[in-house]
Amino acid sequence: MTEAASAGCDAPVQGARLNRAVWRRESAILIALVILAEALKLRFAIAIKFVDHSDLGRRLPYLAVTIVLTSMVPFALRIIPQLGLPGAPLISAKIAGERLPFRIRSLLKISIGYALLALLVAASILFVVLVLMIMAHPSIGRTKSPLAPMLKLAPVRIALVGTLTAIAAGISEEIEFRLVLFAIIAWATRLIARDSFGGTGRGALWLVTILQGYVFGMLHIFRLVRTIPLAALMFHSIPAILLGGLLLPQTWEGIVLGRLYLRRGLEASMLAHAIVDAALFVLVAIGLSLRTHLGGR
Repeated sequence: MTEAASAGCDAPVQGARLNRAVWRRESAILIALVILAEALKLRFAIAIKFVDHSDLGRRLPYLAVTIVLTSMVPFALRIIPQLGLPGAPLISAKIAGERLPFRIRSLLKISIGYALLALLVAASILFVVLVLMIMAHPSIGRTKSPLAPMLKLAPVRIALVGTLTAIAAGISEEIEFRLVLFAIIAWATRLIARDSFGGTGRGALWLVTILQGYVFGMLHIFRLVRTIPLAALMFHSIPAILLGGLLLPQTWEGIVLGRLYLRRGLEASMLAHAIVDAALFVLVAIGLSLRTHLGGR
């Protein structure tokens, strides 16, 4: 009787130790993935001249954000269960030795579907923005593209190395923004609402999804301002920058990926993100191939 009671008391302690061990291992794995993916992303981006060495100084603010968000991975993993967020279900199950929560085939299907949706939404927003920019500044057509150095490379190299860049970006940025930032905004929202941790309502989840997508887009708008003179003219004030964040394709891409994260977790949003970015590089490579082929004729 005493031994049975002692065993019963030890079970919660052992479970808590196991949970802490899983939390530590998952935190270490995700942080290592961010560091490795960010290093590879930069290396591959330089290799295809998507980013040049002169652009490294302008990336310091983004690097600071990356460091801050990466350092908060353990905190995010701790509060994710309390907020009712999915986290990284496949990684967690693998570390804990549990059965996968869903089939890989269903993960692929929904990720591809959301990737296509993100591409459609981003393309629509980009088309509208370009039309508005051309109407406001007709000389935009004669502006040199910041991607001009990359467009001089072989299309095959753009497609292959660009795909590697996309995979690295999908891993690091999804951990930073969908896993960590989503959890932090949801946690802050619960604190402001002074509600106890018992999950997050549908309306609050939509608000958090939009906010994290907006922050994701805002980081890209600062890069545009620094690299494209016309963008600096258009977003010359704080109100213009805040409004411009709503007009960036990346903002709406982040919102779509945020919804996918809520449905299937981090791994699905990683895959969809990588597909979206890889598709863009492949489309650029196809366009260059067609231009060269038709020009040769």
